[in-house]
Amino acid sequence: MLNKLKALLLTLTVLAAAPAMATTEDYGTLLSGSYQPSETFASLSVTGGGSVYDFTLTAFDLNSIFTTGAFIGAIAVNTDPGLTPVISNVVGDAPVSVSPGGGPTGQWEFRFDLTGPQQARLTANETVSFTATFASPVAFVGDEFALHVQGLTEAQGGSAWYVSSPVPEPESYAMMLAGLGLMGFVARRRKNS
Repeated sequence: MLNKLKALLLTLTVLAAAPAMATTEDYGTLLSGSYQPSETFASLSVTGGGSVYDFTLTAFDLNSIFTTGAFIGAIAVNTDPGLTPVISNVVGDAPVSVSPGGGPTGQWEFRFDLTGPQQARLTANETVSFTATFASPVAFVGDEFALHVQGLTEAQGGSAWYVSSPVPEPESYAMMLAGLGLMGFVARRRKNS
């Protein structure tokens, strides 16, 4: 019994030492609209924890994947109601602001708008990074973000929303291997006892 308690405490220690969140998601799965691209068209990296998160959105060659003039107009966010962040540290090729609601199906709390005056927006092969600070802690666990691609042809439906499939970070693999190693250690000690 004491060995099980030690193993549990060691596992909890390893989990507590891990970073709060570090994920990269590739986008290309149709959520709402009519055009399914044949490949991923953007990558969103999210790091941080508690009430402060850093985002980096990179658009791939939207002109060849969609059509010339296609752009990513917004990132819809599905999180706890009433948690609208303040944006800071915007660096890159598009402005970033926050607007209420948005996104398909009505489940999205707010959106990061990536458009501005004089057609400032995130187009092919561009990147934007920013920090979002919330009034209280928020946890993102998956499928909280959807990208709105605009400027599509009439045949492509004009615009569409897309979601991602998470791409595991190296830290995730390291944590998984540490957990498997711990389980093997506990099993071996149990066998020897």
